[in-house]
Amino acid sequence: MNILKIAYRNVSRHKRRSNLLAAAIAFGVMIILLVNALTSGLINNTEENFSSALGGHIYIAGEEQLDSGKEVYRIDDTQVLDAVIPQFADYIEDYQKRSTLNGNLIFRSKSESGLIYGIDWSHEQSLLDSLVVTQGSLERVGEPRAVVLPEDVAESLGVLIDEEIIISLETVTGQANVGEFVVVAMTKDTTGFGFTSSYADIEYINELVGLDSDEYQTYNLILNDVTMINTISEQIRAAIEAEGSPVKAKLELEDAMNPMSMFQDEDVEPWEGTRFDVTTLNDFMDAVTQIVSILNGIAMGVFLVILLITMVGIMNTFRMIMIERVNEIGTMRAVGMKQRDVKRLFLYEAVILALRGALIGIVLELVLSFIANRINFGLDTRFSFFLDGGYLGMPVVPGTILLVTAIITLITLFSVRSTAKKAAKMNPADALRA
Repeated sequence: MNILKIAYRNVSRHKRRSNLLAAAIAFGVMIILLVNALTSGLINNTEENFSSALGGHIYIAGEEQLDSGKEVYRIDDTQVLDAVIPQFADYIEDYQKRSTLNGNLIFRSKSESGLIYGIDWSHEQSLLDSLVVTQGSLERVGEPRAVVLPEDVAESLGVLIDEEIIISLETVTGQANVGEFVVVAMTKDTTGFGFTSSYADIEYINELVGLDSDEYQTYNLILNDVTMINTISEQIRAAIEAEGSPVKAKLELEDAMNPMSMFQDEDVEPWEGTRFDVTTLNDFMDAVTQIVSILNGIAMGVFLVILLITMVGIMNTFRMIMIERVNEIGTMRAVGMKQRDVKRLFLYEAVILALRGALIGIVLELVLSFIANRINFGLDTRFSFFLDGGYLGMPVVPGTILLVTAIITLITLFSVRSTAKKAAKMNPADALRA
């Protein structure tokens, strides 16, 4: 305990030098923790926003083959899903049923291709909460033939609230059809991923694409724990195959980023009944996680450079300290201090400096995160899809804080270890004569 007190006294009596070393350590800790909190917040926000926009975490689509060979995208026989889904009831928080329409939106002389999701509005509160309305009102989505359009699509068509638009499309069996919608709301497109979506009532969408009112095209699952997405999706695929139904091969990343990928034709062998396609939120998140990985890599590179500079600074500083304390070391050895105690003294000083710097860095990161989390960046930015209602939502990650502190401490000890050994091996008589 006396050695620890001496170490603390030694660090405290050279305040300027100790503070500079602690500041270098604090800066590195602050940078890596800030970037980690930022990227964690971006991933969490994007997962939540994607989940709301796409209607869940796991998406089960169905397709059938007619006698003519035409593929019809629908789930009309729910026996397989009725047998499979209850097996995962403990992991499922909620579910959504959706249909999809892809066609040309027409207003007067202008047209725009677009994707319209058929929504059961009474069962999609999370979607309603996530939409950023710029004109109109979501209170009217229950009106007959009401449609919610992205703002850029509405501007391209030149349509206003309460005006009617026409859509030309093909039914699931390939027949031409036409429908009419009334624009009740416009929303800000915050995806930034090259696709926009409109929303309408699922019963009217089914009517237009040629499905019965109780049919649908995708069955979307919302899980209690998003970390279980890959595990549960693989188990669902296996359970569907165990029921005797075919399951479509997993999509590649570039296909998964296309909202209509689950409805694209491919050369396959004929099948009986419904073939299921199971995709997940993670398939859409791969591009985001790659960007985040790059940011983390850059931050880690900066952190390592700072650590390297700090290590060199610590090594040189403690060599100077050893030279300055030659007489002091000789005196302590002469009065009975053992070699291992001299070594421990230097290592304790290093630990005190490391922990002091890490603590300062943690406090600075928490303060800056607190401030950043209270800045509203607005919902009219292209980056709003990465935000939580306009806020960054940078979380405190205790595990990362402990890990970074441990790394800093170990590296500091490694930097001082050689100097501590040299100090401990000094001959007391030579040290006193120096």
